[in-house]
Amino acid sequence: MRPSAAFLHAFAVLLAAALPASASGAENLVANGAFREGVSDWSRIDVVSYSAMGAATPGSARITLPSRPEGGDAMLQCIAVEGWRLYDLGAAVRLPEWPEHSGGVSVRLRWHALPNCQGPSLRGAPSLDFSYTEPAGWQVKESRRIPAPQEAVSALVVVVARAAGEEPYPIFVDDVVLRRSVEEQDVFLPTAASVRGAKGERFETDLWVYNPAPAERMFTLRLWRDGQPTTPVVLRVGAKQTRHLSDVLLSDLGQRDVAGAVQLSFDPGGGPMHFSARVVTVNPESPGNGTLLPVLRRDEARTDALFPGLSGARDDLTGAFRVNAGAFNPHDAPVEAVFWLYDGDGTELGTFTRTLAPGGWLQVNDVFREVGAEGVSTEGAVLAFNARLPVFPFVIAVDDRSGDGTSIKARDYPVLR
Repeated sequence: MRPSAAFLHAFAVLLAAALPASASGAENLVANGAFREGVSDWSRIDVVSYSAMGAATPGSARITLPSRPEGGDAMLQCIAVEGWRLYDLGAAVRLPEWPEHSGGVSVRLRWHALPNCQGPSLRGAPSLDFSYTEPAGWQVKESRRIPAPQEAVSALVVVVARAAGEEPYPIFVDDVVLRRSVEEQDVFLPTAASVRGAKGERFETDLWVYNPAPAERMFTLRLWRDGQPTTPVVLRVGAKQTRHLSDVLLSDLGQRDVAGAVQLSFDPGGGPMHFSARVVTVNPESPGNGTLLPVLRRDEARTDALFPGLSGARDDLTGAFRVNAGAFNPHDAPVEAVFWLYDGDGTELGTFTRTLAPGGWLQVNDVFREVGAEGVSTEGAVLAFNARLPVFPFVIAVDDRSGDGTSIKARDYPVLR
């Protein structure tokens, strides 16, 4: 039975309310995904036809499927995509009540490294799975922020249908959507590590994510190293909950013995999300406390910074302390970064320059040794920084006896010249 106009209007209102405004208005990459032009633009088997009945608006694809319990591809469409990007996949399916019959639908993505969906499929292919539920009606599902593999240049949208019964079973598919995910807000952890130190200690980065919203949220993790991000990992955090990610580089990103910058992304349409991070020093012989690390918005990147408080306390001349400095470049262009080291009297001890590649991260260990100032007292010393474009500089003073670090806050002062 065809749904009434009032039902269709109410369903459309509910569907629009369920999606963020920017998501519902984003471009659908699937041609004729709402089947307003019949079943054109789809490669399909001969049991697929047009139906005037639709989910939110009139029009859908009807698959009148003979008994095929194992299922098979019924409709296909190839779409050009970009590696590393995040995508949303959605569809509406109606499986009618049919005595002594049953069926199901799976709407799938198959990533390909060649144009026109040629060659073998890549990893990470998601699906939306539908089966009969009571009362019979349109089911709407969406999977958001699906990360495309780095190599992906095309994606095959596949509608797989199955049916069991003595007579063909009618299945209706509508509103097939593949879109770029909504705009994200990015924050950056300029330096993170999951590595073993020179004296047997381990440096592990813990992350805390707090969601103050009254609904479950998603966020995305990427590690930048060698100018390239890892494949995005999408995680969830419940309503008004805090999620603790211990040794996040290893446990959640699968990166062992690495250091770099972490990019965290979320949909700002649901309100703010709060991120906190700490490098934990794991050293059984001399346990350390670790150090808090700043998690910064993109607009908190800077061209100039001053890092005071490099002192390693009383034993700085014994070699018990060292100061590491570095930066992360979030831009698509290289950036030259310059560091100046000064003693407590304002005398320049030395300088060094590094070029940050696009998306590049670097850390220079022991800046006093780098400028040839070993044995100089760190008391009152400061490190100044300058870059042509806004980047994320960082400085950490490390106690070599425990491996413990102290993150030095960047100050809003012009560089000393």
